Amino acid sequence: MTTPPTLAMYSALQRAFDHFNERLFGNELPACLITLRSSRRQRGYHHAERFVSAEGTVIHELGLHPGHFTLQPLEVSLSTLVHEMVHHWQECFGKPSRSNHHNREWVAKMEAIGLVPSDTGLPEGKQTGRRVSHYIEPEGAYAKACTDLLAEGFTLPWFDRHAPVEPESVKRVREELAEQGLDIATSEAPVETIQLPEEAGNDTPTVFSPPEPRRDPKVRLVCPQCEARAWAKPETPLMCGSCYEEMLDPSTPAEA
Repeated sequence: MTTPPTLAMYSALQRAFDHFNERLFGNELPACLITLRSSRRQRGYHHAERFVSAEGTVIHELGLHPGHFTLQPLEVSLSTLVHEMVHHWQECFGKPSRSNHHNREWVAKMEAIGLVPSDTGLPEGKQTGRRVSHYIEPEGAYAKACTDLLAEGFTLPWFDRHAPVEPESVKRVREELAEQGLDIATSEAPVETIQLPEEAGNDTPTVFSPPEPRRDPKVRLVCPQCEARAWAKPETPLMCGSCYEEMLDPSTPAEA
């Protein structure tokens, strides 16, 4: 009997979570609810106390953008899962900063398990702040744990055809990491390998659609100190004129 697609996809993600929980966190992370949500701004995020059961049990959400699974080798895609697991660890056992989701405690834990924080995804990038990505330390604990998981035959069964960014922009980062000896990926990105049946009148099958052009909406930003408000584009760095604090979007959870 064929496994239903929903069960196959989420079972794979739970298997990966359990593997990295054991190898990198000493099996101390409590259960959370893993979700797949598309967003142009995030590869993943952690949202504290997002879900509640009928019995009143409250758990955290760990969200992942499936479009990036399509663009990245599996080793890189799974590192996003672990990035969010570090947020999960900090929420449960550390001291998360509400005005700065990527603080020094989070940076130290990331580096301890072999993921190096960087807002550019490359060496020498900014390590703390609202939006921070990472790159993989080739000899780190994550790289070794991921190699072992893939050696067991682990794979993801489904891939999103709606790419959140142009594949070439993702490929350029990998090329820069490779030039510095920091690209550990041994598998190819699904966008480069998956083939679909040829479409009528087109000799080259359309595998993944590029991002659709859109108007950049404005978001409400709030000062974490005096709660002054302003509206601006999502990527606009805005400082409060009274408190000299970075104004933040209060609806945005911790993101990768």
